[in-house]
Amino acid sequence: MRPENDHAGDHDHAPTGDDHPLFMRQRYGTRWVYNHRNPMGLALIVLTPIIAIGALLLMTRGGR
Repeated sequence: MRPENDHAGDHDHAPTGDDHPLFMRQRYGTRWVYNHRNPMGLALIVLTPIIAIGALLLMTRGGR
């Protein structure tokens, strides 16, 4: 690990939402997932299924 990336000495610095990346690599695999510790990632986790369900409903009602 590079010394400039080593934050082990920052014991009195509590991580905030800005310190966490938006995407993180899944534990076992190569997929990237939203990071729930980042406020924007948490918003995307909540909004993505709502938008997807809304789009599906609009597509099914558009044929009538």
